Amino acid sequence: MKSVNEITMAIIGGCKNGDTIHNLAKRIDFAYSAVYKWVNILADYDVLYLVKKGNKTIIKINKNIIYKKFIELNNAVDTIEKDKTFWSIIKKLKLRMRFVRGTAVAIWTKGSYITGDFADRIYFLEIYEKNLNSLKNILEKYKINYSQEKIIKKRPLVFIISRKSLKIERKNGLQVMPLNELVNWCKNLYLENILEQLDELYNLKLKEKYAEVKTNL
Repeated sequence: MKSVNEITMAIIGGCKNGDTIHNLAKRIDFAYSAVYKWVNILADYDVLYLVKKGNKTIIKINKNIIYKKFIELNNAVDTIEKDKTFWSIIKKLKLRMRFVRGTAVAIWTKGSYITGDFADRIYFLEIYEKNLNSLKNILEKYKINYSQEKIIKKRPLVFIISRKSLKIERKNGLQVMPLNELVNWCKNLYLENILEQLDELYNLKLKEKYAEVKTNL
């Protein structure tokens, strides 16, 4: 294919069966001439079919392997962009909230320990109950996925937990659960590897040792 670019991604992501080129161009906010050009290129690769109906050209989607690869790429780019947006806005919010669980681990360890949830872009956030609706409105404004009940497939995902009271510390500009509270959480779950990381960073004088044996080289 000649190019994978912003307009081809917009056409694939925004196209609906039965669209005209004019309607598609208006929806994705690109010039008609540009959309016409790239729709025809995509048709050459059988990603789209063009059907003449009177003086209109109707677009049909052919979900071939190229189309599926486009969708995968589009979803990946969308996830990364939303993830960047989330971390950009979260520091600016004047809401009473704090990161907890695996998200707090990543923040307190300065990224030296990344939990599976954090790597999968699942972020655990406790929010003061009076600020809950404000948080939801902001996440919806930026089209960032959230849930209060269960882990859903969409990423990034903010898992929201409403609380009547919160103890908060700040780390790297982020509101997070206090370190001593995180240590107790790790102890309760026998997360010795995380405790070791925290001990090395903050000299907590913890006795817990990770299962791996350290040797002096």
